[in-house]
Amino acid sequence: MKRRGIVYGFVVALGAVLLWALPLGVRAFAQQAPPLGALVREYEVVTMPSATAYSIYTTNRTTPHQVWYRISGGDALFRQRLRVYQENAGPRPINQLPPESELRQEITTNNPTRWFSLPRETDVFTYYFDGDNRLTVNSPWRDAFGVRVQRTRYANGNRYAIGFEDQETLDDYNDLELDVVIIQPA
Repeated sequence: MKRRGIVYGFVVALGAVLLWALPLGVRAFAQQAPPLGALVREYEVVTMPSATAYSIYTTNRTTPHQVWYRISGGDALFRQRLRVYQENAGPRPINQLPPESELRQEITTNNPTRWFSLPRETDVFTYYFDGDNRLTVNSPWRDAFGVRVQRTRYANGNRYAIGFEDQETLDDYNDLELDVVIIQPA
């Protein structure tokens, strides 16, 4: 009887420790951010009322780079979708996306997500971030009506705060909001 009490007490104590430690570990993993280094410069906000997607690209064929991204939120009237493309080529003309074979991820929400990272690459690559929306679950996806971007330079890369607009009236550019980081030392 006494032995059963000791085992039972141990199991309860172990369960309490796991319940306490598990959320701390999950929270730390979800908050992992790309290693940007010291702030160098903030650039002017750029608004593109006719853009439906935003692309970032590399021009250095020899220095490795890595792209990180996450949905940071959004205040939308409609359902939102982010599609991320990666193409081993220079940038395409505005609003022209690569073929579906280059699609790396699709997220159908504007709820905040953890950071995602693409594999390290060396060569010229272009990364497209396409924001779409739709009125109902069964209606077709439609392109964003505009994009607003704030670029910030850090010691070893750039951070882009990207906001998409889902109405033709172009009111706030906060319907789908992203953080995109490219790590590539200068």
